[in-house]
Amino acid sequence: MPPAPDQASKTSPVLRVATLAARLLPMRVKRLFYRSPRLAHLIRQELNRAAPQGFSVVEIAAGELAGLRMSLDLHAEKDYWLGTYEPELLGTLADLVRPGWVAYDLGANIGYISLLLARLAGQDGRVYSFEALPANLERLRLNLRLNALEERVTVISGAVGDSAQPVQFLVGPSGGTGKARGSAGRQELAYSQAISVPGIVLDDFAFTAGNPPPGLVKIDIEGGEVLALPGM
Repeated sequence: MPPAPDQASKTSPVLRVATLAARLLPMRVKRLFYRSPRLAHLIRQELNRAAPQGFSVVEIAAGELAGLRMSLDLHAEKDYWLGTYEPELLGTLADLVRPGWVAYDLGANIGYISLLLARLAGQDGRVYSFEALPANLERLRLNLRLNALEERVTVISGAVGDSAQPVQFLVGPSGGTGKARGSAGRQELAYSQAISVPGIVLDDFAFTAGNPPPGLVKIDIEGGEVLALPGM
């Protein structure tokens, strides 16, 4: 069962102020806070004191996903909630994606970009979200359910690469740092374990399995691009 919507952002004065500031302040002003390490640390500290522990269902306060709902850890994922996550990337996607498009999200994580692609592509569009880590897949599916997007976003479990054989997937210290063995990135990290996940070749996915080819492919797979691109 999905968690009940969390009321913390409505009852906590600190979180209410943060929500209002996120909605009203332009991005250039919000970025000024990050330029002062001491101020940024103070803001994070106060938000952490006010935020509940664990995952909470919250409404995204600002940015391209404003109004959608996600299950987030407000101690670690404030940028998703406040709409400050990679604004250039989100703005570029908003400029590119058109209603009715098919988009592939490689390395969907918990679904922030997939939700945006679904919003941009609209009712007639289709999003295919590729993710390998089981914990991320669980939260990805929950975040789609919270926004009634299961019919427009298809979740694909596995690692995109150049082989359809099972892939050894290295589990990193966070949900955003796992990668397929043989990837080029994140060589400095310590990986706690390796799990076996399905291998996915996008040419096979589109042209052999008969899925619609994409108008846009977003790739963020920790250096696994060196494996995914030959399969495209």
